[in-house]
Amino acid sequence: MSAEDPVPARRAAVAAAVERLGADHREVLELRNALGFALHRAGRLEEAEAELRAAHADCARVLGPTDGTTLLGQRFLTAVLVDAGDLAEAERLQRELVEASVTALGEHAPATLGSRVNHAVLLHRLGRRDAAERQQRSTLEVCARVLGADHPITSGCRTSLEVMQGTS
Repeated sequence: MSAEDPVPARRAAVAAAVERLGADHREVLELRNALGFALHRAGRLEEAEAELRAAHADCARVLGPTDGTTLLGQRFLTAVLVDAGDLAEAERLQRELVEASVTALGEHAPATLGSRVNHAVLLHRLGRRDAAERQQRSTLEVCARVLGADHPITSGCRTSLEVMQGTS
């Protein structure tokens, strides 16, 4: 895979895996998420969004909406939407991601808490500052209690809350 442009190699990997395993195999779905991520990293946002939306729909259909591969693809898709400036859609997907993470992993799982932090950041960016700060304060309390004060997710949550409050 070329360090300059991994997209052709990712596309070839998807095609080979589809040929070998079939379109609905977990490995193919994981490779499609990786292709969408590579497209995003290459700045090809429209292609990334299309690939990740299609992969997400297939992951949810084949693996279920709370499977780790489905959730990872949804995280990637949310990041693409943020970079494309579609914050309202990104917030909706991030909210769904929090809900699915709670179901799949539990309310106190690091991935769930990280998703809550990201959701609050999106709320803040959308101008819903009171809701964002409330959610971030609540998430920070849980992070500190469950993960510890020095955990990276706790630190990130604290920093984003300080930014929201204008104290950073």
